[in-house]
Amino acid sequence: MGAHPRHQHPLRERARPAARGLPRVSGAAPIAVIGAGVVGVACARALQRAGLPVLLVDPAPPGSLCSAGNAGHIAIEAVSPLSRPGVLAGVPRMLTSPAGPLTLRARGVPSLLPWMLRFAAASRPSRVRAGTAALAALLGTAAADWRAALDAPDLAPLLRREGAVAVTETPAGLAAARREAAVMSAHGVRVEALEPGEVAELVPALVAPVTGGQFFPDAMHAVNPQRLVRDLGARFAAEGGAVLAQPATGFAREGGRVTALRTAAGETPVAGVVLAAGLASAALAPGLGLALPLTAERGYHAMLPAEAAALPCPVSFAERGFIATPMEHGLRLAGTVELGAGGRAPDWSRADILVRHARDLFGGAPEAASRWTGDRPTLPDYLPAIGRAPGLANAVVATGHQHLGLTLAAVTARIVAALVAGGDPGLDLRPFDPARFARARPERT
Repeated sequence: MGAHPRHQHPLRERARPAARGLPRVSGAAPIAVIGAGVVGVACARALQRAGLPVLLVDPAPPGSLCSAGNAGHIAIEAVSPLSRPGVLAGVPRMLTSPAGPLTLRARGVPSLLPWMLRFAAASRPSRVRAGTAALAALLGTAAADWRAALDAPDLAPLLRREGAVAVTETPAGLAAARREAAVMSAHGVRVEALEPGEVAELVPALVAPVTGGQFFPDAMHAVNPQRLVRDLGARFAAEGGAVLAQPATGFAREGGRVTALRTAAGETPVAGVVLAAGLASAALAPGLGLALPLTAERGYHAMLPAEAAALPCPVSFAERGFIATPMEHGLRLAGTVELGAGGRAPDWSRADILVRHARDLFGGAPEAASRWTGDRPTLPDYLPAIGRAPGLANAVVATGHQHLGLTLAAVTARIVAALVAGGDPGLDLRPFDPARFARARPERT
C-alpha cells in the first residue's frame, strides 16, 4: 500500500485578509445564527467560544432533518464536486434508471432546468479543476476543525478516527477509483491503494468478490450524527447560548447593516446574522441581497442491526453509490442522489435498494430497522456558499453544503467566526462567494 503525505494547499497560501468584522457586543444584541442543523449549531458554538453572545434561531430542535439522517462519514476525500462532465453525460440514463445511484425524477425536470443549466456550466473542465482545488482547500482542515470543536471529554468520543475504506467490484470501477485517487493525492489527501486480499483483511464481513479499494487513514465518522448535533447544541445552551424556536421570516436593515431579525414573534435586535438555514436559506437570501439557486438533493438511509455486518470503519461502494457506517445504534446504509424530488413524496424503494445491496455484499437477510429520507441544500457547482452578503457589513452566509454538511460544518464554523471577528479565514473564499450566481434587490424594510 502506498501512502501520500498531505501538503499545504495553494489556495490556503493565497488567502486574503478578511474585511472588518462585526463589533464584539456584550449587551442584549446577539449574533443571530439562523438554522439549527449541524452547520448552524457548529457556527453558533464557534461564535460563543469566541466570546460573542449568540442567538440560535430555528423552529425545529438542533439536529433535525438532514443532520439526523446523514451518513456520519467525515468525507475528507470528497474533493471532486459532483458537477463534472461524466455526471452530466449520464443525465439521459438517470431519467430511465430510477434505481441507479444517481437519478433524476422526470416530473421535476421543468422546475430543475435553470439549476441544471448552471450545473452544466460548472461541469466544464476548467470549472471542475477550479472547483476541485477550492473544495480540497476547504476539506483540508475539516478533520482538525472537528477535533477542535469537540475538545471536551464528553464530546470528543462522538467522532472516531478509524479511517475509511472505499471498495470497487469491477475492473472499470477500480480504474476509475485509481484515477480519482490520483486527484485526491494531488490535493493532499492521504490514500492507500488496496489489493483484494487487503480489502478482505480490513473488512472480513464482505462476502462479495472485489477488485480492490482504497484506505483513507485520516477519515473519521460520527457514532451518532443526531446526538452529535444535539449534544453540541446542549453545550451551547448550557454555556449561556440563547435559542429562539421560531422560523425566521426576514430582516430589518439600516445603513448597510442588519439591525433586527424578524420572526412570527416580532423583531429581535441583532448585532449581526449568520444565514445557515439549509434549503430555507433560499427564501431568506433576498432579504440579504442574494439569490441562492439551491435545490433539494434527496438522500436516503436504512438502519440495520449492528450484527448485520461488523465493520471496523465506514465502507463505501463506488459502483453502488452508497456507504455503510457503523454507529452506536446499528449499521447505517446511506447514499443515492435523487434530483428533482423536492416537494414530492419519498420513493422508499431507494432505501430498500440499500438493504438489498447489503445482502449482496455481506450475506444474510437483514431487514431495515428504520428508514429515513432528507433533502440536502445543493448549489449547481456543488460548492457551499460561505462569505459575506453583499453590501451588508454584518451578515454572513454559510449554506449549500450538499451531502458534505457534517464533513464541512466545523471548518465552516471556524471561517464564520473569523469573518465575524474580523480575523483571517485561512483560505481564499472567492470560490464560495454567496453572490457568485446573482444578486437580488434587498427587500424593502
